Amino acid sequence: MSEATPYHPSMALGGIFLSLFGATWLCGASVAYAGPNLPLLAAIVIAALLMTAWAIATFRARRRSFTATADAAAGKRVRKVFMVVNAMQWSSIGLAVLLLNLTGHVAWILPAVIMVVGLHFFPLARLFGFRAYNLTAAALVVVAGAALLAGGAVNGVALTLLATGAILWLTAVALLRSV
Repeated sequence: MSEATPYHPSMALGGIFLSLFGATWLCGASVAYAGPNLPLLAAIVIAALLMTAWAIATFRARRRSFTATADAAAGKRVRKVFMVVNAMQWSSIGLAVLLLNLTGHVAWILPAVIMVVGLHFFPLARLFGFRAYNLTAAALVVVAGAALLAGGAVNGVALTLLATGAILWLTAVALLRSV
């Protein structure tokens, strides 16, 4: 039997996105540091698939035991705000990539993307009442700042990608342990 938790079962689905996006950043780190190392890339993919399976299993188990007490309007509002936050995130990433390319600041693209991804966790923390997202946001903003200071050095890029992926995976584990 699942323990009581204040989080809606669909929060577990966030573990899927965190796992897969974290794996993408970690695969980038692997390639940046070691080139196309198939065993390392396979290990990252397998770990991401295991975390995704954990998220799906958690969602299914929690969904069976969940009794909805919130009204439908509140659920609709959460979905709407979630979609707006993500639309703003993706639009901001696209705009940053475009403007940084046009102005010749290509080395700033990676830190800008990480900054936008980090900042989007602040409203999600409030929306879902999951305070750990504030820590995720702050950590990603720090990584983005450090990446700017590293100035695109090869090892700096690999470390930036590694830190970003690790933060997302740690957030997935924290989330899945909470829901």
